[in-house]
Parts: sequence; C-alpha cells; structure tokens
Amino acid sequence: MAKKAYTVTDLGGGDGGKGGVVHKLCTLRRPHTVIKVGGAQGSHGVRTAAGENFNFSQYGCGTFNGSRTHISEQFVCSPIGIWNEATALRYEQGVDNPFGLLTLDENTLCATPVHGIASRLRELARKDNPRGTVGTGVGEAFLDSELYPHLALYARDLGKPDLRERLEAIRFQKVCDLEEILKTDFLESDRKEAEEQLALLRSDRFLEWTVSQFREVAARVSIVDGDYLRREIFSRDGTIVVESSHGVLTDRYYGFTPHTSRLRTIPNIIVWDMFDRYGYDGDVIKLGVTRAYQIRHGAGTLVTDGCGMISAAGILPDESGPPDRYRGTARVGALDCVALRYSINVCGGPEAFDGIVVNWFDRVEAIGLWQYCHHYEHADDPEYFSPTGEILVRRGPFNESQLAHQERLGKLLGKCRPELHSFVMLKGTTRDEVIGLCANTLKDQLGVPVRMISFGGTENEKICL
Repeated sequence: MAKKAYTVTDLGGGDGGKGGVVHKLCTLRRPHTVIKVGGAQGSHGVRTAAGENFNFSQYGCGTFNGSRTHISEQFVCSPIGIWNEATALRYEQGVDNPFGLLTLDENTLCATPVHGIASRLRELARKDNPRGTVGTGVGEAFLDSELYPHLALYARDLGKPDLRERLEAIRFQKVCDLEEILKTDFLESDRKEAEEQLALLRSDRFLEWTVSQFREVAARVSIVDGDYLRREIFSRDGTIVVESSHGVLTDRYYGFTPHTSRLRTIPNIIVWDMFDRYGYDGDVIKLGVTRAYQIRHGAGTLVTDGCGMISAAGILPDESGPPDRYRGTARVGALDCVALRYSINVCGGPEAFDGIVVNWFDRVEAIGLWQYCHHYEHADDPEYFSPTGEILVRRGPFNESQLAHQERLGKLLGKCRPELHSFVMLKGTTRDEVIGLCANTLKDQLGVPVRMISFGGTENEKICL
C-alpha cells in the first residue's frame, strides 16, 4: 500500500470548516492517523450522517472513523482539555477507550489554566478596544516559551515530581507580568468576570486541582519520544491527514496585527517543513479551505463586512448565539477573493495547493445569491498593494518591523471597499449548475481547482469533484 498524506489549511481567519473536511477525508480514505498541528484554540465541529455531533479540539476529527490522533510537537496542547475531551468522547459519544486512540509527543508545549486566565484578563483590560482571543492560553504559553524558556512546560514534564513547583513558578511569573493589568479599572460589565478570573489565579486550591489533573493525564496518555512520528507514523504505509488549527490570516507575521495569533499558522512552516525534517516520502495532497462567504469573529479586518448578508436568514447557522466576550460577535460578508489570493500567495502561490474546499454553500443556496469580491477600491498604496490592487506579501524579516507593517496594512484594508460580483440562483437552478458556477469562478479567481464543495454538515453532503 502506498503512502499518502492530506494537509488541511484554513485560508481565512480560522472558521472555514476544517473539522468537517477532515472527517470527510477520513470517511473516504480511512487514514491510520490524524496529526494535530497548531494549537488547541477553538473547536473543529463534526456532524456525521450517523447522528454524531461533537466539537474536537485536542483529538483529530477522524476519531469517529477510528483514526488515531497524534499530537505533534507543532501543537500547543491543553492537558486539561485532553482530559475533558476524552471524558466527553467516552461518556457522551460512546467512544471506547479514547485515551488509547491518542499519542502525545513529549516535546509538545502545554498551555496551563494560568495561561488561559492571563489571556482572558488581558482581553478584559483592553475594554472597548478588543484584540480577540479564544481564551485558552495557547498563545500566552507560546509567547512565554520564548520569553521565559526555563518556565516552559512540555508533555514530558507532566509526570515529574516537581510539577507543582513548576506550575507555581509559572503562576508567579504571570502575576508579575499582569501587575499593571491587575490595577485596571475594568468595564462595569466585565468587573464580575475579572474578579472571578483573579480569584482563580490566586487560588492555591485551584493550583492543586491543576496539578492533580495534569498528573492524571500523564498517567493515562501515551507520551511518546520525539522520533515516534518518523518511526511509527511516517514510515507506515497507508494514509495520514494533517489537521491544522487557526487560519492563514491569523498568522503571527502575515495576519493583520494585532488581531492575530501568537503562533505561526502557515503550512510552509508548521506542516510541509515537518514532512521534510522527518523524512516523509509519500505523496502529499495539499488542500486549502474556505467558506462560501467570509466570516470573522470579533475585531479585525473584514473588507466585505456586511454586504447585505448579515440579515440573510440562516447565513449563520452555527454562530447565532449570544456574542462571546473574548472571541467577539461573528461578522460575515461576501467571499473575499482578494484576501484568499493573499493567503494563497503567503503559502507560496497557487502551485502550493492541489485543491480548494468550499464549505457552507447550502447557506448561499438558501438565500439565492452568491457574492464575491474580486477587487478593492482605494488599494493604491504601492508599498502594500500591487498596481492591480492585489495585497503584496512582505516576507520578513520576522520581527517588530514586520508586525508594524502588517498593522499598517490592516488599517489600510479597513479603508478599502469591495467590488462585488453577484450571482442570482433562480428557483430551479440545479445542483450541478451551482457546482459548476462555484468551481469555475474560483478556479478563475484563485488559480487553484475546487476539489470539494459542502452543501451541509455531514460527510454525505460534501461533494468531491
């Protein structure tokens, strides 16, 4: 049996529907392993034709198909998240022995509850000028690993005798880091939440609970050596799927500062380089994922914001709940092909991908109108835009100057206005006609063929082309 790997990369802000795509691939190809890269930030939703419904974060979205999950060193995990997810899979979804389906690289960085508290307090302190955060502490832990490498906690440390002392040292450092923030006069609406977070931060009882949970995870999870990926996964015949979190537009140095992750999210760095370093010699199919419309949670650049889609009934089937204080309110707009071309170019250009997956096209069908942006008005600064209005990719150096450039770019994008094409889908338009419209339009706009279109949440509603 030949070796084959599928990589799944979100080309937007991270809400493109990667979970359902991974589940579909696992249904079709039956991979022996799903490899997790990125960070346990939000959740990847999976709905199956059999009626299962679950949001994965630590585990791969092939779990219901029987695929094993390997959390790689390119992931930032939450040990408590692993425990909670395994428990939910066992007792709510009936997955037998979920811990037996998981391996964890010993060099995986761990986010602690203290990192999550710090992330949430920072966001509350920003008051009416939010940056946006999921609040799990993944970015906080990653940044701390650069600033205070001696305090970084890895999977190999979870079972060590000095675990409590290490967690105490992390807490002490975060209290010092947050000294000025803790003096903040929080918004009245946030005061109760801030007080609760501060109480947890200072609670020795909470610290002891964290220690006990981490030790439980160390005892139950198979924590493997750094060469396991090469030795047991990449050397094995069959299929693997690499499931990435986040999205290209939230990359630390290519996203639009400050509304970004602290992690690197582009596949060149976190996925394709991993194949090279560990000597993977199989075929690689590289897929980019987007919705049929643009979406962003909370603050940040969204040039096509609104465009008549907010009021469209059913356009937000999974974001219709109350606004989240940390992530912010979900915003939608027409599909932004200029932004998608930028994301693709960040990753190396159209030749870097073998196909595009388009999700949630059923929502476009439901309103009978598909809009996409093909060009920006006012994209005329030659340092940031090409003569034809394309967003230019500045390739480093990856330091403060790059962040300043990306922040300025984000502000300029905020002043741009989308030029839209609109397609009305009249009653009687066939599914084949809709598929042809989507595939032909995006191939022309992006230079990458469309390989899958989703017309619903389950694997049976995802059409492969």
